[in-house]
Amino acid sequence: MLLTYLCMIAWDSLQARLKINNVIGSSDQDQKKLKMLNSLVGAVSFNHIENKKKLISAGIYSDFIAKTYYLFKLVPLGLMLILIFIFYLSSTIDLMWAVVYSVFSVLIILIGPDAYISMRGKKITKRISGRLPFLLDLMNVCVHTGMTIESSLDYLSREISTVDENLGYVVYKTVERSKVVGIEKAIDEFHQMVPTSEAQSFAMTLKQSLQYGSSIGPVLSSLASDIREINIMDLEEKIGKLGAKMSIPLIVFIMIPIVVLIAAPGILRMISDA
Repeated sequence: MLLTYLCMIAWDSLQARLKINNVIGSSDQDQKKLKMLNSLVGAVSFNHIENKKKLISAGIYSDFIAKTYYLFKLVPLGLMLILIFIFYLSSTIDLMWAVVYSVFSVLIILIGPDAYISMRGKKITKRISGRLPFLLDLMNVCVHTGMTIESSLDYLSREISTVDENLGYVVYKTVERSKVVGIEKAIDEFHQMVPTSEAQSFAMTLKQSLQYGSSIGPVLSSLASDIREINIMDLEEKIGKLGAKMSIPLIVFIMIPIVVLIAAPGILRMISDA
């Protein structure tokens, strides 16, 4: 993890210096370094597009990590397995412990990052979905000032990043894609990046307004209120389940000690009388 972090910092600093040198000139040396680094990274890059989608859903937007994702998993795993094999040959550990350590290495190094990214992706997707009412209210204000849907998304993609980086990135990518494939296709891709029912309602509302030219301001306000009500209902449902979840700790940590305290004196008297 530390090596990945250091490599990512080096990659970002090289790209930043290259952009600065492109403005002030004399960037040939950095261009060669970046080209060489790209060739080295490209040689060990596997399934780059799919990795990038998973990392973006988890809030990790570095292209360097997407390209070297499998590299930073397979290299530590290979080193760990070689180390275990050396310890086994030197009779430091027996065969059973070598197998146990190998299985744990595979679980932690190979499967662990995927599980973490999947869990983090679900959490961020849920958080973005919960922040959609905030985006809808801001879009409603922009539309009432005379801005179009495209211009309001373009403006909010820059401003909303100060409040929520993940939501700002999703809106920014939607705006960038709209310049290439059109706004309707970009809205569909927004729903693909945030696969929730709230995002689907948001996408359908925007597409309906674009297709039929209907007034979108009141619809955005109504949709924001509906999503807030759904979030409140989900919170109330979690609070309702809290009582059932607390019953097991209540039995284990309170009821059982009380039973022991009540029964212990009688049991001690029976033992002493015997």
